[in-house]
This record gives sequence, C-alpha cells and structure tokens, in this order.
Amino acid sequence: MKRIFTLFTALFVISFISHAQTTLEEYNYITKGYKVQIESGLDMKKGYTLKDLGDWGLTFGAEVRNVAFKGLYRSNETKPCAIMMIYKRTDISTGAIYYICIPHPKSDESIWKSTLDFVNTNTSEKNTSMSTTMIWALMKFASQEATQ
Repeated sequence: MKRIFTLFTALFVISFISHAQTTLEEYNYITKGYKVQIESGLDMKKGYTLKDLGDWGLTFGAEVRNVAFKGLYRSNETKPCAIMMIYKRTDISTGAIYYICIPHPKSDESIWKSTLDFVNTNTSEKNTSMSTTMIWALMKFASQEATQ
C-alpha cells in the first residue's frame, strides 16, 4: 500500500511539474504556428486560448515600433504556459513582425536557449530600435504584472 501511495504521489508531482512547463510544441506554435494561423484564417490551436496582456510601443523619428504580449493558456488552466511577445515595425511597407516565446519559468533550458538565441540573432548594435523597444515593453509588462 505504501508503494502505491508513493508511486501515485510521484506521478502526481511529475504531472504537476511537467504541466507547468512550456513544451517544444508550444514554443513552435508561438514562434511559427501562430503566424500561419493568422495569415491563413485558421481556428485557434485546439486545447488553448490566447489572452491579450498588454501593448506598448515607441517611435524613433519616423520609425514606429510596437510590442504586444499574449498569454497562451491550456484549457482549464489559469496561468499561462508561455507568453507570446509580438514585435512589429509598422513604419515600413514590409511590416516586419517577429513572434517571440517567453517560456514558463520551469521550462527546459533548451527552450530558454532557443529564445535567447533568437534575441541574440535579431537584436544587435545595428538594430538598437528593436532592442530598445523590446526592453521598454518588457519593463512596462513586468511593472503591470507586479501590480496585479
């Protein structure tokens, strides 16, 4: 009986911990799948909802930059499994848009590394407007979340 209880407890803890993490499938949905969904007019990914969490932007002369945050929620969960950060440059005809995944804090390090790699690749000394806008929006988002 003690073994069954121990096994049940271990499975429950593993299930709880793994449930909180951002999975690779969720990471790929945020960074690639959502764009396809929007462009193709597809329905929301089954078993998930998105909630708007805030929107902030900056203007650099004629350059207009904006960052929006959306929480990705699994059905019947009250905390997001990941945050989608959507960076937009709206002052050019191509309308550059990037979809960045901010993983759940308990996510695997490989998921976090993928996000860091994206940021390192796309924000450089040549693209200070992008990095400044992202930092500004992240500060605003953190301040908003800290006061709720």
